[in-house]
Amino acid sequence: MKKRNYLFIVNPEAGSGHAQQVWPQLRHWLNEQQLLYSVHFTQYPHHEYQLAQELAHYLTSTTILVVVGGDGTLHETLNGLHHAGVQVTIGYIPCGSGNDFARGANIPADPLAALQKITTTTDPTTLDIGVFYEKTRNITAVFTNNLGIGFDARVVHQTNRAPSKKFLNKVRLGISSYVLSAINAFFRQRAFQLTATIDGKTQTYERAFLVTTTNHPYFGGGVPIMPLAKMNDGKLDLVIIEKKSTLKFIWLFITMLLPGHRYLSFRNFHHFQANQIDLSTTSSEFGQADGEVLNSDPFNISFTLSKQQFLI
Repeated sequence: MKKRNYLFIVNPEAGSGHAQQVWPQLRHWLNEQQLLYSVHFTQYPHHEYQLAQELAHYLTSTTILVVVGGDGTLHETLNGLHHAGVQVTIGYIPCGSGNDFARGANIPADPLAALQKITTTTDPTTLDIGVFYEKTRNITAVFTNNLGIGFDARVVHQTNRAPSKKFLNKVRLGISSYVLSAINAFFRQRAFQLTATIDGKTQTYERAFLVTTTNHPYFGGGVPIMPLAKMNDGKLDLVIIEKKSTLKFIWLFITMLLPGHRYLSFRNFHHFQANQIDLSTTSSEFGQADGEVLNSDPFNISFTLSKQQFLI
């Protein structure tokens, strides 16, 4: 194996400072192993996007770009590379509050174990990543986890703005912030009309409530919204949940948290696997991609797949 050069992008704010606390331990181990590396710290929101574009000019066949942070840090980094038109093998060390990508890709939750796996794995694994084009805004971007419209996006929006989020993340109770936001969002979010074209077949849903195009089973910090989804099957999974009855939706959501995945057979739960997905709404709705908030306007959005190499 050729001698590798590791470029680290570290978001010290990820997980309300968890990445900053972990980095000295990772640095100590790298120095002990006498590995060649350099580190770049983000200094403001979305800085990882800019760093990835700047570093793209220095990448070689032996470069491994290692992201230390949360799902949003990985999202911004991959989009910086995507818009720079550059492919590089990625390592990921989860230090966020949700860490759904790590959960879906079976990356160790312990940061040092994740680093050791990156540095000892010889062959990269090719995983699917989603690509979306929002026609109204003329925006193209990639996502590793999911893109949601409606309820889950409103939850993300409210969680990110919650004053208690930082404190709860620090004491490892970040899921509590999500649960509180979910309760609040449930009473604020209204059902909306959605038109979905899935591999050329079009259907309209009058009472859509939660719409998620996902790349793996999890969202919201470990909720298994689509346990059948895989990151290497060349397919995107679309979940549409309708809210035809408040009690039925609450029961479905509770069932998501229980073993057995009984909710997959509920009549208001719709699941599709596809190569090409097009979604549009007639109303302004909240949107999110990998936990990053999108503008709350009517959506007219197309999805396809791309590939990315990871050391996992």
